[in-house]
Amino acid sequence: MSLTSKLAAEQPSKQEVDDLFAEKPAHQQERRHAYSLNKVELVGGVALDPMFKEAKNGKPYLLFNMITNSQYKQQDGNVVEQSERHVVTVFGKQAESLSKTIKKGSRLMVQGRLHYNGGQKDAEGNRSQRNTYIIANTVQPLARPTRENSEKH
Repeated sequence: MSLTSKLAAEQPSKQEVDDLFAEKPAHQQERRHAYSLNKVELVGGVALDPMFKEAKNGKPYLLFNMITNSQYKQQDGNVVEQSERHVVTVFGKQAESLSKTIKKGSRLMVQGRLHYNGGQKDAEGNRSQRNTYIIANTVQPLARPTRENSEKH
């Protein structure tokens, strides 16, 4: 058998090539193993003393507001400062531990994920407010507030 005939025998048919590159219908497309990422990292200050609570299932959680600041330059050259408030929730033993150590003014580094609730329509077609939360996996205190700073706030 010549090299040309071997290559011809190994090449796929036109139908095989078309099938390979044909787009599958949506119901046949596999999404289960597709890469996705929901990750948040924040460094900022605690706005108010955290609230330590217990869920209906008896598990403890800690809820606090965290403020981050950023700057951007407008077209006219003015620098604008912008503050953002983030609602952070910590669960379990970490919540218990942090409830004793962080307070208003504490500087923290938070790693976690975004979580949303709300936004559903009621019977009249009105949409409820959608809320965004950070579910924290890791909370690392960076600095505690000084006595002077905590008295000012």
